[in-house]
Amino acid sequence: MSRPTGNRRKKCLNIYTYGLSVVYICIQFSLLTDNTTTTTKKVGLLPPHNAPVIFKASATKTKAPFSFSACLIIKDDSIILPEWLAYHYTVLPLGRLIVGVDPMSYTDPTPILDAYRTIGMNITTWKNDSFWRDGRASWSKKEYTITNNSTSYGDLRNRKRHRQHVFYEACLRQLREENRTWTMIIDADEYLAFNYYDDSEQKSSENNTRSQLDQQSSPVTMADVVSHWDIDPKLPCVTFARYLFVSTETEDGDGEELPHQSLVHPDFNVSLFHTVRCRQRAPLTSPQVGKSIVDASRYDGSPIDNPHHFRTLCTGFGGHAFPDNKFMPFRVHHYVGSWEAFRSPGFDARGRSYFDKRNNAQKTVEDSTMTVWLDKFTTRIGDREKVIEMTQTLRLHAELEMERKIMEQKQQQLFDWEKLNTKTKEWI
Repeated sequence: MSRPTGNRRKKCLNIYTYGLSVVYICIQFSLLTDNTTTTTKKVGLLPPHNAPVIFKASATKTKAPFSFSACLIIKDDSIILPEWLAYHYTVLPLGRLIVGVDPMSYTDPTPILDAYRTIGMNITTWKNDSFWRDGRASWSKKEYTITNNSTSYGDLRNRKRHRQHVFYEACLRQLREENRTWTMIIDADEYLAFNYYDDSEQKSSENNTRSQLDQQSSPVTMADVVSHWDIDPKLPCVTFARYLFVSTETEDGDGEELPHQSLVHPDFNVSLFHTVRCRQRAPLTSPQVGKSIVDASRYDGSPIDNPHHFRTLCTGFGGHAFPDNKFMPFRVHHYVGSWEAFRSPGFDARGRSYFDKRNNAQKTVEDSTMTVWLDKFTTRIGDREKVIEMTQTLRLHAELEMERKIMEQKQQQLFDWEKLNTKTKEWI
């Protein structure tokens, strides 16, 4: 089921609400064609008759066949980090993580990362650009000096992108040495999600991995899917389509908010979980550039000049950043989230105006396929109080720290606050 939200939308802020009914609406998914060709290709897929059966073999399994890894670079993302860790720990499962902390960060993710180390996650933190590799331009040098008066927005943006590229290269090299395999290359506001069919979408009659997906198959992890999927095993990288979720509430035909607190246990506050509260998504005909997973054991050390596609390593037409995802089992969800989580102390080229611009979607559809993971996480941990501490309590502490840092920066007047936070130029 899908429908435009029109003008009946409200900002997804930290408002405590409770509801009455459970909404299970799968995603409408349509074919995205490669703009470089006039014919539809199932690039990197095995023939339908060779597609193995996933769920019959794994329905009674209690342990995933392997754990994923991830390379994550962050800057003041502590508010959204607990949810990101909990979700991927549950759904992938995520077992190995290397975090690169931007030296311009004002907040410290260590308490959050330590909490997830206690449940068995192997987490390494790289600080102070220990992974840095100098480039040719002045802004790509590790010893480059950033000043408030002489450093341009363009230089800061280019330096940020250079940091991303050298971090991903160093991270994949490290994971290759550890004999790790499938590794996520996504951001802290993005989630690797199952590519469920929507009720209004015609399900493929072919025997492929996506056609076997079942939202109610709770024992199935993404590792189960990857271990049996019909992606060509020779490919060391797979790119998936990515879709923006805006910060709006879901409403009924009378403009009233649809209840959503009942989607999770009443001990949880839904307003503190973007994946459960924010369920308005851009149409599947309007994807953002894709994101990828890479088999680190087969990473050849080639330069990574774009985190959205890895040249010819990935599926798609020459590593195309807009993949045909109709037959893929996964996609990537990208959340604008709340303003409290979006803003940042100090230099923030995105600012409030960019936050509002992101949320100014002319048309959205409802997507409630991310509402079940929190119960699964609770089951896996086995202690609801500990889960609350590891998710919403850590987030609330991070919000308080962020507010304190922002006030400190305003008082110190280290930046032209109004100028930096009304800037609308997109910084990707």
